[in-house]
Amino acid sequence: MRTLPSLSLLTLFMISACSASLQTAPETATLTPLPFFTATLPPTLTPQVTFTSAAPTAIPTAAPVSAQTSTQVNVRSGPDAGQASIGLLAASSQVQVVGKDASGNWLAINFPQSANGIGWVTAQFVNLPQAEAEKMPVLQGQLAAQAPDQPVAATVEPTPQKRSAVTTRQINVRSGPVSSFDSIGLLEPNTTVHLTGRNLINTWAQIEYPSDSDQRGWVAVAYLSYDGFLDSLPIFDNDGKAIVQEVQGIATTLPTTSPGSYDPAVEDIDSAENPAVRVSFTTAGTRSIIYASDVSAPSGDASDWLEFTVVTPQNNQAAFIYFELDCTGNGSISAEMRQNGLLVAEFPGLICGQYDVAFKALGNQPYTFQLKADGSAVDVRYVSYYLYISTAP
Repeated sequence: MRTLPSLSLLTLFMISACSASLQTAPETATLTPLPFFTATLPPTLTPQVTFTSAAPTAIPTAAPVSAQTSTQVNVRSGPDAGQASIGLLAASSQVQVVGKDASGNWLAINFPQSANGIGWVTAQFVNLPQAEAEKMPVLQGQLAAQAPDQPVAATVEPTPQKRSAVTTRQINVRSGPVSSFDSIGLLEPNTTVHLTGRNLINTWAQIEYPSDSDQRGWVAVAYLSYDGFLDSLPIFDNDGKAIVQEVQGIATTLPTTSPGSYDPAVEDIDSAENPAVRVSFTTAGTRSIIYASDVSAPSGDASDWLEFTVVTPQNNQAAFIYFELDCTGNGSISAEMRQNGLLVAEFPGLICGQYDVAFKALGNQPYTFQLKADGSAVDVRYVSYYLYISTAP
């Protein structure tokens, strides 16, 4: 029969085909573990990537130190007065200090309201023990810039021989540190001046006038832009006479004459505890006041006290208030702000002839405002004034 070989061949072919399928299956099976082992590799690398990216966010290298503000102070986004204010702290507020800038003039504090949890305040207005301040890590911006033990002194510039400032508007140069002294010249905005002295209450600065000469004039500090403080400058009285001899003896004052004589101001009974005026500013009620009085020194009523509160929907909500001071007489006066009995260092000050001086107050907290006469002259210096306080410029 011829069909048998064909059947045998067909059977053999089918067996061969089955055998081939059984042989290829193990080869395919040996390949399947490869993707499995490849998939296990990324998890071993993931912790390294996460660790590397998280390292820069570790800001402080020392534990936070508790401290207390000595006055109302702005919290800023960086260690510079030009940085934006991101909050306001009342006097005697508790803060957690985590670092400082390279100069030591600014402290970094924990401040949850900021984007990165860090805010900057002026070190001068925080009661932090010196030993703790020295241990604070040095930060730049929001991240550590150098190790705490890295010397900072090398980056400090030497004290310049001349202290400079820039005028912020057109101002008179006068022969003495009172607005009633004669004008001896005029300075345009953005003029650089060299400072050679100050009056006792830091409202007037003595300058070289003309510039780079041995002659002197006086300008109102309120219209100067300068870095730091004026306390290192020699002090002069209200007649322009030196109270403290200059270190190098290079500055001599112009001869000045007393700008007229006045009787002393009559004594009154106001004080910080018993102010002459107590007022609350509200959106639906009182929005501005005008207060008129007089002061004199070294005899007579030397200071006046007022108290004001800005009423806001929430406690400690910031609100602006504006001041204006018009004066007549032969003296100089200065203004100070207090909160809870402590000086508000960030109050910009106020002198005769200033308008729309803005101050950011905390809502629903009373502030005391003091106007006092400069008593550094020998004869009586008298000032009659109008004080304007308003919630709008």
